[in-house]
Formats: sequence, C-alpha cells, structure tokens
Amino acid sequence: MPSLTPKTSALGFFNAYHLLRRTTYNITKARINYFATKTPDQALNELFTFAAPTPPSPLNNNAETIVPTVANPTITDTLSTANSVVYDNYWWMYQAMKDPSAQYKIVYWLHLLFVTDNDASFFTNFDYKELLRFHVNGSLKDLAIRVTLNPRMLIYLNNNVNKKNSPNQNYAREFLELFTILKGPQIGTGNYTNYTETDVQQAAKVLTGFTLTSANQLNKTARLNTVDPVTQLPTGFIDVNTHDLTNKTFSSAFGGTVITGANTVSTIQTEFESFITMVFNQDETAKAYCRRMYRYFVGREITSSIETDIIVPLAATLKTNGYNILPVLRILLSSKHFYDEEDSIAGDQTIGSLVRSPLELYFHMFSLLQLSTPLYSANPSSLHSFLSTISSYSQNSGMPVFRPQSVNGYAAYSSSPNYDKNWITTSSLRIRYNNSIDMLINGITQNGFLYKLNLPLFVKDSGNFQNPADAVQLVSEFCELLFVDFPPATRLDYFKTVFLNGLSVINWQNEWNNYLTTGTATNVKIPIDRLVKALIKSPEFQTM
Repeated sequence: MPSLTPKTSALGFFNAYHLLRRTTYNITKARINYFATKTPDQALNELFTFAAPTPPSPLNNNAETIVPTVANPTITDTLSTANSVVYDNYWWMYQAMKDPSAQYKIVYWLHLLFVTDNDASFFTNFDYKELLRFHVNGSLKDLAIRVTLNPRMLIYLNNNVNKKNSPNQNYAREFLELFTILKGPQIGTGNYTNYTETDVQQAAKVLTGFTLTSANQLNKTARLNTVDPVTQLPTGFIDVNTHDLTNKTFSSAFGGTVITGANTVSTIQTEFESFITMVFNQDETAKAYCRRMYRYFVGREITSSIETDIIVPLAATLKTNGYNILPVLRILLSSKHFYDEEDSIAGDQTIGSLVRSPLELYFHMFSLLQLSTPLYSANPSSLHSFLSTISSYSQNSGMPVFRPQSVNGYAAYSSSPNYDKNWITTSSLRIRYNNSIDMLINGITQNGFLYKLNLPLFVKDSGNFQNPADAVQLVSEFCELLFVDFPPATRLDYFKTVFLNGLSVINWQNEWNNYLTTGTATNVKIPIDRLVKALIKSPEFQTM
C-alpha cells in the first residue's frame, strides 16, 4: 500500500539518479555518485538550497543590462533592445540548465499552476518569472495573492479591465477553475461541486479595480514606480473608484460566506485576502495542489489508494503549513513511495514512469554528456542564438517555453488520463529524434562558439568509464549513464551490435588503444557517435 513512510537509508546510485531526474535539469554522473551516499533528507537539504541567478537579469547581445530592477535600476542597453525579443526566456533557460538545485523545476511547476503566456514585453515577462522564483521556498497562498496583481497576469486574463460597472469574469473564473480549487463534477446547472457560477460572479466583484495605472506601467522604467514591498517586483494597484463596494455572498460550496465590501485601498486588500483565505481554507484546494504536485514530480496515475494514503495527508500538511511548498515536497520526495520501495518489486511503478518533457530531454542530454557552453555574461549573443534553436525544437515538440497553448497550460500536464504521455506524438517524436543528438555531434556554431560533443574525449577524460577498451563494459556504462534502468540482455545486445557494427571486440580494443597512443580519434569516434545516437533516440531515453 502506498504511504509517506520516509526512506532513511542512503539513496544509492539508482535512487539518487531518480531524485535528480525529477528535481533538476542538471545531471552528471559525478552528481549522481555524490548524492548516492546521502539519505533523501540530506540530499533534499542541498537540492532545496537556492542561489540567485547569475547574472541577476537578462543581457543584450553586447552583455549589457536591459531590465531595470529595484536593486539595479540603471541599465546600459546601448543597443536599445526591442521589446519583442525573448531574451528573458533564454536567460531563464540558461539558469535552469546550469543550476544544481531544484529551484527551476519548481519554478516551472508554479508556472503550470498560475499560467500566463510570454506575449508582453520581455521585462514584464522577466518580472513574472522572478515572482515565481521568489515563491519557490514560500507559500502558494502568498503567490496566489501576488500573482493576481502581477502586470503580466492582469493583462493576460483581462482583470485590468474588470470594473464595477463593466465586470470581467475571466480571471475570477480561471482562478477557481484552473489556478486553485479546480472544477469538481458538475452536479447541477452552473454547479461544479467545488464552486458555482455565483461564486465566479462574486469573485469577479472582489477583484474589480485590480488594474494598472496605464499602459505605461508596462514600460521598462515606469513599471518600477509601483512595486510590491516584499518582493520588490512591479505590481498593479487597486483603483477604489472602480471597485465594487458591496458585500459579496458566496454559495454553499464556500459555506455561504459573506465578504464585506470595502472602500479604501487597505480595506479592499483585506477584502481580497479574505477571499483568498476562503478559497485556501477548502480541503479540495489543498488536494488539488497536491495532485498536481504528484503528477509533476512522481507519476500520472493517482489510484484510490494513492488518493487516500498520499494526497489526503499531503494536503492536510500543506494547509497546516500555510501552503508552504517545500515541507510538503520534502515529505513526498523522501517517501518510500517516491522510490517505489513499498513492495518486493523495486522500481516498477514510479521510477521511469514519466515521459521527459522537451526541456528535460534537452537539458538532461546536455548535462549528462557534458556539452560545453559559454558563460552567459561572456557570450550572451551565442547563447541567445543557441537557446533560440532549443526553444524552437521544444515548441515543435509540444512545449513552447512559457508560452502554453492555452490558459489550461500544456496537454502533458493537464489533459487526463494520458498527461505526460501527450509529449509523444508522431510529429513530436520526429523532432525528438531528428533535432537532438545529431545537432550536437555534427556541431552548430553560434556567434563564434561551437556547440559540439567530442564523445571520444568525453569517454577518455570524464571519469565515467572504467575501461573504454572493453566494448561490452563501455556499452554497459553508457546505458547506465543515460537510462533509468539497466536494459535487459536482449536490449543490451542490440546496443552492442549497433556500437560494433561488425567490428570484433578485439578490434575495438586495438582501435581504442591506438587513439590513446596517437590522439587520432577518427576510428573510435564513428562507433561511439553511432552508439550515443542510438541511445538518445531510444524509447528508454524518453522516460525518466
């Protein structure tokens, strides 16, 4: 039976690798071996230690600052970088690719909970991403409060035009239906079990007057005129003149709660926070978040026993802890259930049960094979071009980065029952296979920097391979490095055949030793490249 009983023994290689796949975009064999000696709790102490990004904000192609912040209000953008660029995305992708902690995997989960697109100015998009990052070790409830007044969100779901004489229900509806408590079964006209159409209407009234001073508040410098005192990030404001001052009466789904109307900025803020508290006091809100946490970090299938023994107690802890994320995530990622150690068949349910997202596919491939990249501050122009290519491949594979297909997010995170299986379609699989490892083996030059894998050198110098001259051992160690689990004998034989391609093991040994002696890699590069292409394009590498 599933339970949250903690695993207290050392992780070992197999479980350490599982934990890193699910929590980071940055995996190396050295990191796997390092975490293998730690207990889950010790490992999470490190994975939950978050550092500020370096550099702290996006740069232009001349490595100059382009986004004024409260901490650094003066920019040096001599290129007058256009608003239409998505440098904030490339900057974020670089941070995610290099960061050793769980920070950026949690950020993307928060993006899925409070979806916006990336169609505003790059500095406003940056503010939204930084708001999510601010809350990775904080409270979902606090994030729900602040994201409501986030300029990107105000524009995206039209609450900036929600006024007492012309109410707009768009944000209020999505807040209940997609961001917090979620729809339950429809049990009557306009009654979705967890809330009703009346609740949408009353929520919209609570949110009237939450707006922007003007379009200028999206301006790169003017946006700093109104900032949240805690996050120091730009925020909207409350316009008392367009706020509905009446009392708001909610349905029996919320116990018939009446929230008193207010008529000053401070009391309207209190009114709003009373609404947030009402929603977050519901057990179903906590359960909804825990189900989404489970599907993102553990697995798509939530059985009745997982609901009872995993989701319900996690939800109770989430509420008790003021909706703080990390205490609950720690319990889940420390549990024997996460490591599938609750029965005699190890690793048969959770480990390897998720399909890698396009970002995970690319970033795990980069880090596992130790792709060299320039420092962002040294050559942002090159990284902008390279990450633009990766972003395009990710989009074509079904994951436009921070640009979800709808307010419901991405099908792989929101569409029941297949969830992450939706990453694999006939078109997306072609992109995964044709636009991944070949690009890195052939090499791609962007603004003077060559992004290319030197796999013979990687095998020789990485320390990941004990005896590369032994063809059987080399193939086995590559499988251990790139796959969730060691393949069965027949599958291993297949990869050995791909690798040797008619070459005898003795001939391979001679070719490797000749490479060590002469430094000429031609004859070893061909079989190693062929093997790695087959491994990356295998079904096994698509899962994690």
